[in-house]
Amino acid sequence: MKFRGIIPPVVTLFDEAGNLDLELNRKYMDRLIENNVHGILLMGSSGEFTSLTVEERKLYIREMLKHIDKRVPVLVGVGDTVLKNVLELSDYATRQGADGLLVVSPYYWKLSEEQLYRFYSVVANHSKLPVLLYNIPSFTGVSLSVELTKKLAENYPNICGIKETVDDFNHISSMIEVMRQVREDFAVFSAFDAHLFPGLAHGSAGSINGSAVFAPEISTQLYKHFLEDDVEKAEEQHKKLTALMDLYTFCPSFFTTMKEAVHQRWFPKYPTGHRAPFDVYPKELADQVSNLLISINLKEGIKS
Repeated sequence: MKFRGIIPPVVTLFDEAGNLDLELNRKYMDRLIENNVHGILLMGSSGEFTSLTVEERKLYIREMLKHIDKRVPVLVGVGDTVLKNVLELSDYATRQGADGLLVVSPYYWKLSEEQLYRFYSVVANHSKLPVLLYNIPSFTGVSLSVELTKKLAENYPNICGIKETVDDFNHISSMIEVMRQVREDFAVFSAFDAHLFPGLAHGSAGSINGSAVFAPEISTQLYKHFLEDDVEKAEEQHKKLTALMDLYTFCPSFFTTMKEAVHQRWFPKYPTGHRAPFDVYPKELADQVSNLLISINLKEGIKS
């Protein structure tokens, strides 16, 4: 399967006690699919996978895959500091019907290129599904280089793409340029919202971007306008996405901000649940999110 387009890295919704609210998460999946997303990423960084046990992750993966029911392709994040857990979650996601895996580098220790190659080699050899590398150096402490990515893609056909959560757009453009020469099917996804439009212009496959978890129509419309060569309309959506970059400054745990936005837009009657220590966040967060939604003229989620 070739992944493309806008793939929201969904947040994971909890009840007031901080437990998985599976029914609300099902409703959330429906909202995203109704807004014409091209896929869904479960258990990415925004999905707060580090707050869940392996068994809770399995429960969530199983129930969401069952509910999505192949309506859109689904990537499952299987990152962990323990390689055995990565492989266990990979096997589980495969059995439950996932379409691909997103694999972040082990975090905490800074790994050498040789160690990173070894890690991804084990995962790729083990997995029957397509594997997307996940480059997020702000969390892992090390960036996946173009050279390392090239070597992995050359040697493992099921390593089919990379999510680039990096500030440096030159790195993304270099990755796109080099990888298109290595493998035409290799998909480079941007992650920061402001990188979607320039990324597409350089040949990216799309974006796995934060604002798509609560305002997917902006990104999907930009993607559609770009494919139709309507640059003017694509630029209009790009300006909205650029304004949305403020969301990453409201709270150190940016998924907390995204979760607040999801609730304000679509589920205002449901309590926004959190798990400690993420139940501590700025008092002004709700107002900041509300003002952000107003600034981009979203129809839902506006506080009166």
